[in-house]
Amino acid sequence: MIIAGYEYRGQFPFRNVYYTGIVRDKQGRKMSKSLGNSPDPLDLMRDFGADGVRVGMLLCSPAGNDLLFDESLCEQGRNFANKIWNAFRLIRGWRVGDKPQPAYAAVAVDWMKARLSETVVTLNDDYDKFRINEALMTTYKLVWDDFCAWYLEMIKPPYGEDIAST
Repeated sequence: MIIAGYEYRGQFPFRNVYYTGIVRDKQGRKMSKSLGNSPDPLDLMRDFGADGVRVGMLLCSPAGNDLLFDESLCEQGRNFANKIWNAFRLIRGWRVGDKPQPAYAAVAVDWMKARLSETVVTLNDDYDKFRINEALMTTYKLVWDDFCAWYLEMIKPPYGEDIAST
């Protein structure tokens, strides 16, 4: 493809190549229909959702290395997608009030902004080096550990009260 692109268009069609490994079963055998060790992708998507399957497989597949498939990977991906959805539902359910923001919430907002800035630097580095699985793990940790486990807990209003408008 590189030679044809250079010959017919006078330029390289791409500069980088991303090698993917082979999906293998838990015993390290290549997945195939003839061995009967390949799950039906439609069943996986029905059980874990398409995003769950994608996230689960990407989390443990560094570029060029083989992936040892286990359905628990898809379960982890589904749980991550559910975590994002539940955080969204929580925030969407908050009512904004006219009271000033508490000092602890302002500190939490500043902390989260700093974590986001650090994470963007890390993500850019990971993507520049084609470390897709590491970029996804960085995002996973940011969302699960920092955003959901800490930030939302620090800023959420007491039950039945409005959240500050600022």
